[in-house]
Amino acid sequence: MFGMKKKEAATVETGSYGSTTKGGKGSGFLKKLGGFFKKHVKLIVVLAVIVGVVLFVRHRAAQAKKLIEEQANQPVTTQIEQQDLQKTVSVTGNLTAKETAKVTSTIGGSVTGIKVEKINYEVGDYVEAGTVVVEFDGDDYDRKINELNAQYNINSVETTYSIADLQQKIADAQRKIDEDNEWLQDKEIYYKNLKDAQEDYLNHPYDEEKKKRFESESSACATMHNVTIDGYEAKQDEVKTLQEQIVSYQNSIELAQLKQQFAENYTQADEKDKVYESKSATTVEAPISGYILTMNVEEGNNYAQGNVVFTIADTSEFVVEATVNEYDIANIKEGLPAKVKFEATGDETFDGEVTFASLASEGSISSNSQNSSSSGVASYKVKIKMDGVDDRMRVGMTAKASVVMDSVKNVLCVPYDCIQRNEDDESYFITTIDKKGNKKNITVTKGLESDYYVEIKGKGLKKGMTVEEITSDGPSTDIMDYMM
Repeated sequence: MFGMKKKEAATVETGSYGSTTKGGKGSGFLKKLGGFFKKHVKLIVVLAVIVGVVLFVRHRAAQAKKLIEEQANQPVTTQIEQQDLQKTVSVTGNLTAKETAKVTSTIGGSVTGIKVEKINYEVGDYVEAGTVVVEFDGDDYDRKINELNAQYNINSVETTYSIADLQQKIADAQRKIDEDNEWLQDKEIYYKNLKDAQEDYLNHPYDEEKKKRFESESSACATMHNVTIDGYEAKQDEVKTLQEQIVSYQNSIELAQLKQQFAENYTQADEKDKVYESKSATTVEAPISGYILTMNVEEGNNYAQGNVVFTIADTSEFVVEATVNEYDIANIKEGLPAKVKFEATGDETFDGEVTFASLASEGSISSNSQNSSSSGVASYKVKIKMDGVDDRMRVGMTAKASVVMDSVKNVLCVPYDCIQRNEDDESYFITTIDKKGNKKNITVTKGLESDYYVEIKGKGLKKGMTVEEITSDGPSTDIMDYMM
């Protein structure tokens, strides 16, 4: 053994470059290792970074686990507030004017319409009710009125001439009657004598004396007085005929006068009324006082009957027209206050009041029975009258309103999640936590419920008390939430 060690210690290698001992082999290894590091420096750096990251993650994960365990044992809390609460229903709609009118004209004109002669006001102008805003060409109607007047004058003259002719015939007949009556009166005594002689003869036809007397009387009256029985009676018949003619002429006059009156009061008047009515349509007036929103005609162009000439709105008041679904309409009634916001005015609120809540859904009163939301929920129209007018308000603005169903002032309240049901499932309680972390359940009565807070009443409740809030989610258990 000793001989071997001695032999190893005495071993010497020689070469042209020098000698190497056992200690020289260790130095060579270090050199090789140094060369390896030089060749793989980038890889070594990457490995070092990976190892560092792994160690860091493990450290943070341990910390996160500890934090989760601590937070899991800590309750989520809030405080009892004292404030005003409101129970509201939110509706969305558009701002409209108190009254809006789309003005049309009944004027006829030709197939191509009637010419717009003059526009007296522009969009944005304010006009009073009854103001002439637009005028159409009325020359054709003036010409028609003149023609009707001329025709009436002609008819009137013709009727007048006809009546005058009849009146003349009456006068002539009356004059003839007067003449005949005068003659009859003068010859009446001779006629009576002749009639007596005739009757005496006819009663005694075989008495020659009576016959001679009748013949003598007849001859004498005819010769001396131009009177015969037949002639006298013929004159009487003529008077009767003339009197009948006078009555006929008078009836004709009355009929002509009635026709003239009818033509004047009805036929002619109706024609004139129609023309005057059409002529009055050549001017289009504002039906209400307000601002002109649109003007749909231009001077020089033609207007077709029935089209909208202009639109006018009475903006002395504004109304929000909105819709609400069937779940909320039962709670909305006339007279309820509302708070309204407009996109154009930011967070500023304006006061209003519900003035209309429809009794029927829009679908039920529309010709299109499918006028409801895509979900099939019926919608109802409501109107909210704004209190006062603001210069920034414009017709058509999008409005979001909160209709206040109920409100209370200066009450104690907590968020919904703070209230729990008792085991009887009929009463409620909240859990308070004092400064030492001690918990206590207090029975409460719920009052008004807003969108987030609930009014509470109970013994020992005070503003600022710490209350446990029951959350379904609890603290986050995602480790990465705590590592980042």
